[in-house]
Amino acid sequence: MNKKMQILTEERTIFEEMQKAGVHYGRAKRYTHPTMRPFLIRTLYNIEIFNLQLILQKMNEMVNALTDYLKSEKSILFVATTPTASSRITKFALIFGQPYMNYKWVGGFLTNFSTTLSRLTYFKDLLKREETKELEEYPPKERAQLERELNKLKNVYSGVVKLEKIPDAIFIVNLAHPSHLTAKREALKLKMPIFALAGSDNDITGVNYFIPCNDKAPKSISFVMDYLEEKIKSKLNLFKNNG
Repeated sequence: MNKKMQILTEERTIFEEMQKAGVHYGRAKRYTHPTMRPFLIRTLYNIEIFNLQLILQKMNEMVNALTDYLKSEKSILFVATTPTASSRITKFALIFGQPYMNYKWVGGFLTNFSTTLSRLTYFKDLLKREETKELEEYPPKERAQLERELNKLKNVYSGVVKLEKIPDAIFIVNLAHPSHLTAKREALKLKMPIFALAGSDNDITGVNYFIPCNDKAPKSISFVMDYLEEKIKSKLNLFKNNG
């Protein structure tokens, strides 16, 4: 089998796997955002269908861009607060040692980063007091209040506790989610590069790298992130071996 035939065979296999995972499904036609129309190929029972070739093209562009960021030791904040995406995106961020927010987006997290750092300092202080058992020395009422606050902070800030400076870029799954819209606006205001998994209802204006895909279903999100993870690991290992 020559190289061209091998590439075509590999592409066909990937396209089949995409279809099995439902990566090519958009939302109902009435929700389509105009910026996503170039990536749609047809409508099936009123559901928009993405062009598989363009999905693959954009996945490979994303692989190259993310690899460059990781090789340069730049930080990328991964944001996915919906139940269908949060666990897989958290896993991806942890594998590559990146910060993440998987519970909710805190308004002003980026645009008011001095306040963010003060909250993180307070969070780390509470964590230390918990670890050293200092919290157990407080009166019951005050201790209960501090423990409640600590649990809330853990939900929101556990994935970003090591941040000491504003991230170099942001990766958002589902730009149409209300809190993710806020995250996107903050990144745009700071002229921060944006990576995204974008469904047919997403506005990709100002987004630097995106993958048009089903950004709502766990199987689709897992397929895309598995693909990115495998390819990036391969590229990073090659870089390390040559370095």
